[in-house]
Amino acid sequence: MKKRIVTHKHPHLDEIMCVWMIRRFLRGWEKATMVYVATNAKKRAQQDDAHTMVIGVGRGKFDEHKGNLNDSATTLVYKFILSKKPKLALDEKIALAALVDFVNDDDHGKHISMPFAEFHISACMTYLAKAGKSSSELLNFGATYLDGVFSALTEEALVARDLKKAIRFATPWGPALAVTTTANAKSILRAATAETIFIVVVVGAKTKFRSIRATPECPIDLSDAFEKIHTAEPHAEWYLHHSKKMLICGSDVAENKNLSRASLATLIKLISV
Repeated sequence: MKKRIVTHKHPHLDEIMCVWMIRRFLRGWEKATMVYVATNAKKRAQQDDAHTMVIGVGRGKFDEHKGNLNDSATTLVYKFILSKKPKLALDEKIALAALVDFVNDDDHGKHISMPFAEFHISACMTYLAKAGKSSSELLNFGATYLDGVFSALTEEALVARDLKKAIRFATPWGPALAVTTTANAKSILRAATAETIFIVVVVGAKTKFRSIRATPECPIDLSDAFEKIHTAEPHAEWYLHHSKKMLICGSDVAENKNLSRASLATLIKLISV
């Protein structure tokens, strides 16, 4: 019998997170079909069985409205999935726990007064529903969002490890660090700011992309560095951003036919004291 997930019409982030976890981490539920029902208390949703999981409605196992004050549907499903001992890498376990905490806090209204709340995913979904988007459209939108956040959270652990092996050096504009990594260069710069380092040199271990990046507040001007690397590698597709704070060779939005071969040490010399 085919697996089914039942939840209420126009699901919120809480229920969408549940569906995302079930399909991603619960064996045999990867292609579970969706059923959307009204929340009318007199017309309870079908209860759970071996082939059906009822989420956020029906006052069943995965509906916190039966009295689970500190839980949400997300935490209830999360605990159930963990009981099945899914195969997760340590970074994935850490990322999933953080994502569950975020969604649980959101479901308990803790993000309502946060700065820029109208830009928040939950606010966005409320108005998408108001604009006439279907339940399936909301689910697909939310699942894509969760894919991205989970990937970003997973990468945080990788970034933390790679920063431990990064080279720290001085520049005329302040301290900088350089690293070869499989992490996104923006993630490296974001993490570096926690150490009050606002300039990073990054070589992609897999992509072979190279870049020198600085935060908007940093007074750096990479024009001279661009001239030097362009002279050394005239055929490489180096691009100097108009802000003069990003020098890039290789990007997800470029053709990347002629990538740089400059070593990390060479790139460090371009901006070091």
